[in-house]
Amino acid sequence: MATELPPKIEQYLASVVAGGMFPSQEAALEAAIDALRERTEPIPFVLDEHMDRVEQAIESASAGRTRPMTPEYWESLRQNIRNAANNS
Repeated sequence: MATELPPKIEQYLASVVAGGMFPSQEAALEAAIDALRERTEPIPFVLDEHMDRVEQAIESASAGRTRPMTPEYWESLRQNIRNAANNS
């Protein structure tokens, strides 16, 4: 679908391409659409039983109780998710 853009937008697209931010006006427009989509898509729903864990984590972090995010810790989180998925 070909669309005529207002001169002000054409000028802006030309300036971001000329400035090296994007390789083409099409790429700049795609990035703009992606950003718009990201801003307007609804936040995924979190089940109540998982939300309790999220709230506990936020409270712990706010109180300064944190731990380093090591590869081993990430793997333990992944395993917890796998276990929860297998039990549902």
